[in-house]
Amino acid sequence: MPTTNQKLAGGVQKVNAEMREAAIKSRAEALSMPYINLLSAPLNSDLVKLIPYEIVQAAQAALFLQSGKQLRLAVSDPENAATIQLTDQLKSAGYTVQVYLASEESIQSAHRIYFSNPYPSKKPITNVVQEQEVGSFSQEIADLKHLKERVVSAPFNEALNMIQLGGYKARVSDIHFQPERERVEVRFRVDGVLMPVFDITHEVYLGILKEIKYLSHLKLNITHVPQDGQYSFKINAKLINVRVSTLPIHYGEACVMRLLDSESARIPLDQLGFSGEALRLMHEAVGLAHGMILITGPTGSGKSTTLYSMLSEVDVLKNKVITLEDPIEYYLNGVAQSQINTDYEYGFATGLRAILRQDPDIIMVGEIRDIDTAETAAQASLTGHLVLSTLHTNSAIESIPRLINMGVKSFILAPALDLIVAQRLVRRLCTCATVQSISESERVHLDQLIQGITAKGMPASSVTQLKRPAGCDLCSQTGFKGQLVIAEVLRFDADLRQKLWKTARSLKFIATLMSILK
Repeated sequence: MPTTNQKLAGGVQKVNAEMREAAIKSRAEALSMPYINLLSAPLNSDLVKLIPYEIVQAAQAALFLQSGKQLRLAVSDPENAATIQLTDQLKSAGYTVQVYLASEESIQSAHRIYFSNPYPSKKPITNVVQEQEVGSFSQEIADLKHLKERVVSAPFNEALNMIQLGGYKARVSDIHFQPERERVEVRFRVDGVLMPVFDITHEVYLGILKEIKYLSHLKLNITHVPQDGQYSFKINAKLINVRVSTLPIHYGEACVMRLLDSESARIPLDQLGFSGEALRLMHEAVGLAHGMILITGPTGSGKSTTLYSMLSEVDVLKNKVITLEDPIEYYLNGVAQSQINTDYEYGFATGLRAILRQDPDIIMVGEIRDIDTAETAAQASLTGHLVLSTLHTNSAIESIPRLINMGVKSFILAPALDLIVAQRLVRRLCTCATVQSISESERVHLDQLIQGITAKGMPASSVTQLKRPAGCDLCSQTGFKGQLVIAEVLRFDADLRQKLWKTARSLKFIATLMSILK
């Protein structure tokens, strides 16, 4: 929660900004000119091509709208010689120019959005802060206490950099901006749990949102429909990919940024939380010459991370590995990664058929969503390819009826499936955890679990103490740091395949009998 001083500082900043804009608006009325506040106006990044930066900077002007040969130009001083020269040149070129009065702050904001990156489609930002600054800055915001103070007092591009760095240092998976009536809530999802961090004014948020849209190549003047984009930045040579999603809501545009650390794709399976028999079966499956491996679970259960970790164990020099993703989350060296594009009718099914003509050894399909993709993936596993994919089911065994309901024949599934992993993510305790004795209700529950384990012939011992979350600066006082997988692994053997085949035959017999009775 913000302190009283932080609230007062934010309030003073907002009042000062409003007073400056009110003064500019009064001056516009005195000069009989229209007024514009570019901090809250939609901007079209295509206008950057019309006038060079040096000219608009000297004229303290910014184009904010074009309709054919009609232009709208914001200026801070209509009597400035460079401003007059610019308007005369535009008129000489055949344009009709309507001049608006704007504050210097809003014009500089437009310049940052227009000119901060002259080659946006080819060149992502390369660094959030200088490498030598990361250490001291990260110490200040390790527990996120000082992040708001830095954000509200910085230019919008620097504010975004600070939020990104703060999220990275706090191990954030998603950054949420949610406009409310008077403020915009900023929340971080850490280890699967969404936590409020601070709030900012709508004016500050609009400036930050324009920076986000510009970097991710979204349309700046479109606010009434959802948009999706992505960009990347580096922190000390580490690449962080950012997936951006905007959504129009009642009080503005909500924005969610998903931070994807490229190094997460190379985490070994045992460090993800897999162990024992489950780990052995997964290592064995990755080494198969052909077959189908499915990772199942709800959204946010770490399915993609598990797939990438399995691929990282493959020898890409001896195997042709191709992925089909929507979108590409992590970039892997030695792997041919393809992203679907529904605008050009390039979906999972058509992409998978195209991949099979590329002579692959191993194929990763981001998700099985329809019968065409499911059947093609199953057939590929039967024709000498190892296929890895994900499916949305709650347990491993539920994947079979899910695929059958899609329309995949059981006699194809029986020989195609090799391994199904159903997984969830739980938070890891931080090193600050304390050991405490269990309560009576916990003892009864744990005894029941132990009896179930020993009944299956596996060793288990009684428990009298458990670690409890405490809280420290390293974990931002949450008591948890990181996540690990809890998984159910189903390996298909000859007996299970035979049972699935018999089920297919009986279902076919029942369907035939019902058609006769009709």
